[in-house]
Amino acid sequence: MTRRNPAVVLPLIIALACVAMLAGALLFQHVLGWEPCTLCVQIRLWLSLGAILAVLLSGAAALKQNWLGFALWPLLLATSAMAVVDNAHVVLIEVGIMESFSCSPFPFYSSYLPLHEYLPSLFMSGGICGQNDYAILGIPFTAWTLISVVGLFLFTLYSLWRAIRSARS
Repeated sequence: MTRRNPAVVLPLIIALACVAMLAGALLFQHVLGWEPCTLCVQIRLWLSLGAILAVLLSGAAALKQNWLGFALWPLLLATSAMAVVDNAHVVLIEVGIMESFSCSPFPFYSSYLPLHEYLPSLFMSGGICGQNDYAILGIPFTAWTLISVVGLFLFTLYSLWRAIRSARS
């Protein structure tokens, strides 16, 4: 039995986690009618970029193009960290620590990358930040997503550490 390279496998798990979170968000939006706010849509952007970067990282590792990892790992860490930042922002608005006017009605990228026009089913926001009536098991949906993106960020850090360890051996 051959031992799998963690630099190939772990980024694929990250990509799968990003796609699963996106699929869950789309399920809640299009099946249950839960409208995402602007920050929620930005989190979708970070998850989409994370999935793409993770697949590229895995492919680069499989092809032994380790130099690509020097560019892609920091980008992947940044995308997962920004998902945490945006989700924490939503939670802080919900609990009243931040004012809701700190959430723009348009994603930060809308003027130069109008994804809400190209892919409205994924990137169009219809909700208002801080007005979340959605809960699962009595816990607000944004708390669940915060737990998920923090877990993704921690797993991304762990995966980077494992990739560095496997490259040294």
